[in-house]
Amino acid sequence: MLLRFRFTILCLSAVALLAACAKDSPEPETAKDAQAEAAPERELPPPPAPAKDLALPPVQIADLDNGLQVNTIVAEQLPVVYATLVIRSGAESDPAKLPGLSGLVAQMLKEGTTKRSAAEIAEEIEFLGADLWASSDEENTYIGVRALAEHFEVVMGILAEVAGKPAFNAKELGKMKRRELDRLSLSEREPQYIARREFYRALYGKHPYATVDTTPQAVKRVSRQDMVRWHRTHFVGRNAFLVVAGKVDPDDVAKVAQETLGTWAAGKRAVPNYADPPQPTDRKILVVDRPGSVQSVIYMGNLALRRAEREWIPLVVANQVLGGSAASRLFMDLREKRSLTYGAYSAIAERVDIGPFVAYSSVRTEVTTEAIGAFFEHLELINQKPAEGQELTNAKRYLSDSFPLRVDTPGKLAELVLKLRTFGLPSDYWDHYRNWIRGVSASEAHYVARSYIRPKEALVVVVGQAADFAQSLGQFGPVTVVSPDGEVKARFKDERTSGTGAPRGPIH
Repeated sequence: MLLRFRFTILCLSAVALLAACAKDSPEPETAKDAQAEAAPERELPPPPAPAKDLALPPVQIADLDNGLQVNTIVAEQLPVVYATLVIRSGAESDPAKLPGLSGLVAQMLKEGTTKRSAAEIAEEIEFLGADLWASSDEENTYIGVRALAEHFEVVMGILAEVAGKPAFNAKELGKMKRRELDRLSLSEREPQYIARREFYRALYGKHPYATVDTTPQAVKRVSRQDMVRWHRTHFVGRNAFLVVAGKVDPDDVAKVAQETLGTWAAGKRAVPNYADPPQPTDRKILVVDRPGSVQSVIYMGNLALRRAEREWIPLVVANQVLGGSAASRLFMDLREKRSLTYGAYSAIAERVDIGPFVAYSSVRTEVTTEAIGAFFEHLELINQKPAEGQELTNAKRYLSDSFPLRVDTPGKLAELVLKLRTFGLPSDYWDHYRNWIRGVSASEAHYVARSYIRPKEALVVVVGQAADFAQSLGQFGPVTVVSPDGEVKARFKDERTSGTGAPRGPIH
């Protein structure tokens, strides 16, 4: 005990002595300063090497006797195969009284054939460890399978049966109608869905792209005869092509395709009729009123260009600077700087006919007007001043360096070939894509931005609680307020031409 006491006294004396010495000693360098002096100067990473052409596997093409084109890409990394049958008819071919018919037909393809029920087909697909899907978009209807390469012939038989011999069973049609009506009812409560629907409807007018979904009226009206008639017209050899990618032999693919799809009638290539969309000369602001909403969904943009046009790539680069990712101007300003939203983006939609430029976001109701003002600031800036220096370099690097991620599986390779055929692109398009991106100059990007991003002619659609912001939007252009079912509730004049800064009252 005595020894422990003496040891404690010695320790306390030593601490006191050190403290006294410290008072008389000069202040030592901080650890941070010492490390800064000792650490070597940090070197910047080397600049990236020039982008190299990325040579994709060649596409082997064979034409069946009925005109159906077979595209085969050999990719032996994995023992799998992807096969997608593409019918060159989608929503653009829907009858005016039955919008969404192509999508309804696509849904019914998996609901049984003249040989087997939907349950029997699903059971065989599951037994093979495969996947089967069917869908449609504006231009095409798709039926696809994914399976082990050793099962290619079997799954091609299933694909051909589903595509060529649908039963359109009345009982299954009734079930599908009930599902669709439920889905549409739920969609009507989603502001994002309403904004997109109203944006495309107002942007395209009587053009086929104006319709983005079916309607309850069309679902109730459609009959089995309507589906049989549409299927018979469009599911023909000259209006279809097949894309197969994976560990396969092109000769075997052509042989199996002839056995399974070669019996189709040749028919004719369906050529859609594109009505001219509206040609605005000024801004138009449409507010869809949803009382009680705590957020506003914003869609704004204008008609831009076709996917196959040469200026597509420079416009993609300009859009990447503007709003193509979380590193772009819109996101960094509206989210990171102003804290108006979780995200703000822009995009150029891919279409056979003229596609749109769209900028979009969801913001708090109380900052709706500020957010739209911020959008216009950036749309006008990219029109007025070229993007240069590191900003343009980063945009091109992002697009170029991320492209290899689009070719790393057979399914993604098939998707690129599908785009070649859908949009009529050159066969070597993707081989040069990366260098075309890197070769875009600041002046090119600026020229296409001024040509195809036109804020003075923009259509703005806002879905939210109109009472909180609709009148203040008059500073950007004439405002029309409608209910979700399209009934006009109010109109506000364009404050830019009113001569005063005071808001104008509603015009009924």
